[in-house]
Amino acid sequence: MSIDITVKYPKMHETWLWFRQRSIQGTCWLLLLWLSMGALHAAPEVDARLEAKLEQYLQLTTHDQKAAAELLQQIAPDITALTPAATKVRFNGYLTSQLSLEKNYPAADQLLQENWQIAEQQQDADIWAEVLADHLQQYWGRGESARAVSYLDTLLQYAAKATQSRVRYYAWNTAARFQSWQGKYELALASYHQAYASIEHDENPRTPFRKMYLKSSIANLHGSLRNYPLAITTIQEGLAESKNNPDLASHVTDFYIQEGYVLVEVGELEAALQSYQQGLVSARNLKDTFSEALLQNNIGDIYLRQRKLDLAASYFEQSLAFGISKQDKPTIALSTFNLGYVQVLQGNYEKGIAQMQAMIKEFGTLGGKADLLAYLLELADAHRFAGKHQDEADVLRQYNQLSSEIFQTDREKQLNQLQEEFSAKEKTKEIAVLTQQNQLKEVQIERQNLQQIVTMLIGVVVVLASCLLFLLYRKVRQANLKLKEANDKLAYQSLRDPLTGLFNRRSLLEHMERRQQSDRRIAAPQLTDGFILLDIDFFKHINDHYGHAAGDAVLVEIAKRLTTLTRTDDMVWRWGGEEFLILLRRVDMTALTNFTQRVLDVIGSSTITFGKQQLQVTASAGFLTYPFAGLDEQTLNWPKALQLADMALYLGKVHGRNRAYGLLGLNQPYQDIAAKLETDLSLAIEQGLVEVVLVEGPAKDLRH
Repeated sequence: MSIDITVKYPKMHETWLWFRQRSIQGTCWLLLLWLSMGALHAAPEVDARLEAKLEQYLQLTTHDQKAAAELLQQIAPDITALTPAATKVRFNGYLTSQLSLEKNYPAADQLLQENWQIAEQQQDADIWAEVLADHLQQYWGRGESARAVSYLDTLLQYAAKATQSRVRYYAWNTAARFQSWQGKYELALASYHQAYASIEHDENPRTPFRKMYLKSSIANLHGSLRNYPLAITTIQEGLAESKNNPDLASHVTDFYIQEGYVLVEVGELEAALQSYQQGLVSARNLKDTFSEALLQNNIGDIYLRQRKLDLAASYFEQSLAFGISKQDKPTIALSTFNLGYVQVLQGNYEKGIAQMQAMIKEFGTLGGKADLLAYLLELADAHRFAGKHQDEADVLRQYNQLSSEIFQTDREKQLNQLQEEFSAKEKTKEIAVLTQQNQLKEVQIERQNLQQIVTMLIGVVVVLASCLLFLLYRKVRQANLKLKEANDKLAYQSLRDPLTGLFNRRSLLEHMERRQQSDRRIAAPQLTDGFILLDIDFFKHINDHYGHAAGDAVLVEIAKRLTTLTRTDDMVWRWGGEEFLILLRRVDMTALTNFTQRVLDVIGSSTITFGKQQLQVTASAGFLTYPFAGLDEQTLNWPKALQLADMALYLGKVHGRNRAYGLLGLNQPYQDIAAKLETDLSLAIEQGLVEVVLVEGPAKDLRH
């Protein structure tokens, strides 16, 4: 629940409507009009001379941090007890940031506390907005995200009420960056637009710089939300304005890089190439060597996609030379890896693959696990080009294991974030209690004054109080209804994949927990369910050759086909990337095998339309009944069953794709062969320990 600190009475036009509807006499609404004047908020008093110096400090922070720190020390003696509260809060905020850069957190916290006390005393929306933004930014920067998020909701309230354009910009921009970090892109986009509206007509010298920063941030968010046309429009607006202002020249390069990324995502490689080349010219003019190296790699990647290998190699080599000169390990690793891929495509398989494998190890030390996934897929492709299908399968297995680890890590992060948000709400309640106490004190003082002035109109005041309580109750009720709608929507989205609308992994965890608590298996032990785990063949090539938009179209279409094929009480999950999982209710192995045949047929028998392209798609799968082979679920639980289905799926990948392997049963007791099943299913099958059935997809002569 949020508390409004500054507004004690309803807005003037709302109060007039209330009286008019109830036919209160003219003297009553005149009194109400007089009381409502106290709710109008004016900009806080500031020291114009000190404010000008603080603006100069901001300008220096963009290019000379040392000079900025020195100027801040020169301003410090001018901050006295007579300095207006708004100016003092602003200076303290800048000094807090400077102290945090120096890791002097105790002194920074002391200033934060001083500003909080000033805000409580002044009860001014602009001061509260700046103080709350400082608190959020400071604790977020220190990694205390749970504490930072506790200030977000209140910050959003005061950002909307602030009157100074600089404060509104700072508050909304801080909120937007934090919301984007949380992954709440729609909310972040709205906050960035509020920040832009705050300075749209501002004549501050920093306004053009701030606008370009906001346009770049908004374009990035549109890209994250796959709003590619809006992203391109925003980028082109930013380019047009940056080119016409020499002070914004550094933004030109950044906008060209953004434009290239978006155009690659929509498959317009030639247009992306032109953007990157223009960005390269801009970077060289500005002597921005780091951007130049990045653009060289991006240009080389496009030529690689177009199989213009010599051109690609030349740009990767230029990027590599820069990385070596600057001892920049990420640039060296990426350029070397790409050059290895070029060699593979040129037929120099052994040397190219060795070079790529060496860089895979380097990436493991430089970046996160998620970044490593894309490189593993490139390495798997290299093995395929070299005809080393077993090595390809090994890399894909490594990719699958890493994906599972990332999924587990992401799930833990989600749980931590939920805990942080819960803690934030508790912190918000604590803040609300403090502000309520301040409100009560102010109301008591005002009530004593009003009793001396309006004794004759005490009855009107009572009616007014009742009206205010009613309006407050109605607003709280509306807010609670909106919160419930938002929670319901969040609960739905948390269990669904945003692209395909299918269930996600989290929903499977909840479903299997409910299944374990059910007594259905006890009541009808002869009935089994069926798991089918399938993976789209050569999905990466669809993304590479036709763009990620084509890949998304394929995923959406296959999701529709699988949903149409299944029954009402069956379930279909998007398991991750290009993988899908199907749970069939009450089926035996014969029915499961027949259904798997239908799945391969419905995927592979007809093409998928994307623009003017007709994409032929097939899938590989692994399937089994659950409980499996008569084993109880305590002996072989569902994660182990899915692991067996996954290994069966990769058998299909290794043996030619467009096929599915089903596990019929075990030829020896499970306890005797469990280790082999969990480590090398292929060997277990060769030794006759597992009985399998092969289901093949549509004949190859029906496919492109």
